Amino acid sequence: MNTMPLEITNFFLAMQAGPHGLDKLATMFAQDATYDEPFSGQDAPHKGREAIIAAFDGSRTEAFDDSVINLGAVEVSGETVTVRWTCYSQAIPGGSGSGSNVFHLKDGLITSLVTTLDMP
Repeated sequence: MNTMPLEITNFFLAMQAGPHGLDKLATMFAQDATYDEPFSGQDAPHKGREAIIAAFDGSRTEAFDDSVINLGAVEVSGETVTVRWTCYSQAIPGGSGSGSNVFHLKDGLITSLVTTLDMP
């Protein structure tokens, strides 16, 4: 059985909180963490907690206040956790999107996060 670590559960709760979850997200990443995402169009990963939170902040609007994130399959292998998700929000073109997050944890903090989107 793959049980999602509490750190990852808290990450998704903070994400679902929209712009109001940024302060909580900031406490979840290691100072030197990286975040690779498809949303900003940036080719290289965001490096460092401040850059990661700035990336999340740049993608958050009040429209995300309605977001609902449904979690799917969870795979845990040591300190690597992969979670499938679907997000429903008026802020997303078409009202929903899905993908996966691959987290690497160390000492209770996220050291790396890679987000991919499912493409139709």
